Amino acid sequence: MMWRRAAAVSLVTAPILLAVATAVDPALGDDQGYGVYRQHPAATQWHSLLLHWAWVLFVPGLLGLLAPIRRRGAVLARIGWVAVVLGLATFAALMAFDFFLLALEQTLPDAQVAAVETRFQEQLPTVAGWQWPGLVGWALSLLLVPIAAARARVINWWTVAAALVGTALYFAFAISPVPVNLLGPVVLVGAYAAAARQLLRPRPAAAEPDSFGAFRRRAGFACLYAAPVVFGAGLATAPDGDYVAQPVQTQVSALLLHLGWLLFVPAMLVVASRGRRFTQVAAGITVVALLNFSALMVGDTADLSARQVLGEGPADRVADALGGLSFFTFGWALPGMVLSLLGLMAVPIGAAVDRLTRWWVPVLAVAGVAMFLVVPLGPAGVTGPLLLLAAFGLLGRDLRRPRDTADEPVPAVAAAA
Repeated sequence: MMWRRAAAVSLVTAPILLAVATAVDPALGDDQGYGVYRQHPAATQWHSLLLHWAWVLFVPGLLGLLAPIRRRGAVLARIGWVAVVLGLATFAALMAFDFFLLALEQTLPDAQVAAVETRFQEQLPTVAGWQWPGLVGWALSLLLVPIAAARARVINWWTVAAALVGTALYFAFAISPVPVNLLGPVVLVGAYAAAARQLLRPRPAAAEPDSFGAFRRRAGFACLYAAPVVFGAGLATAPDGDYVAQPVQTQVSALLLHLGWLLFVPAMLVVASRGRRFTQVAAGITVVALLNFSALMVGDTADLSARQVLGEGPADRVADALGGLSFFTFGWALPGMVLSLLGLMAVPIGAAVDRLTRWWVPVLAVAGVAMFLVVPLGPAGVTGPLLLLAAFGLLGRDLRRPRDTADEPVPAVAAAA
């Protein structure tokens, strides 16, 4: 029940934040040129931070809406699940570029701002790895998830109709002047509030086989191994010298790091589905933190673009300006990084306390996080991911092992996985 409540709160909170972010956007209507962010720095930060958090909270909300699905609607649910975990989460990451654009405008004239943004948009690995899947996943998440939930009778079709109308209005009028731009978010608030209420209502046990639940569990177990592998590949491919001279490698490394952090999300959820309260709460916090931390990797390409166009000195000033944006530092970057790393240690510790695994598993996880922090990038940087692979691989093996029901913790609601 805890997971359904968390999902319901996310479903209500996300569109509210979307409405507020849309209302305070300083770049509305015909006022789309460079210099708007420079003139309205506070509004820009509020808009970008709230918009990012809106899409981040839609992730657990939509996953919770999918969780009760068993066989009916399972095909759409599988597509929607992938779109949410990899697409919508990546789309939320792109809001970081608004903060970078504000730092550019606070530091440089409009012509140089335009040149850096143009270079960023020309980086093919970033466009193909971030923007395309982000936009496609964002659209598919908002369109397919409500339909799949209605097919499975989790919500009714009137709620779906309202959600789709709200989504269409947001697509059409997101940058129109107030109050026209608020039409979509306001409808979405009502639609997802109704969806949250329907998600929380008691429902009889379904007799049909749980094919979608089996898919989520398989994906979660696969990610226990895949996440540290992809994370390690991102560290191993990071240039250990002048990364401006290796732009493709820099972008590929950043994308792999982003995907590595994202793949830890299903891994955390599958552990939580077997754990007690501490493990569940730690996993939930870690999931939200990972969605924030993974987003920061897009900054590597943004910084690369600035250095390619401006050179070291001006690019350093832009980086300093970005670091001085308190909304970005304390509302996004710092909590995302700190809570992600703490969570990767806390969840295995909780699993060991719950007797789901042996104590050397959290010891390996703590060592892996420590090595990530102290070992430099490049081939040597895989030491931390290898330790994490050992930790989460052993944890996955132990979670698959049949256990005595007398020692088995009370399972979390299946919605977590």
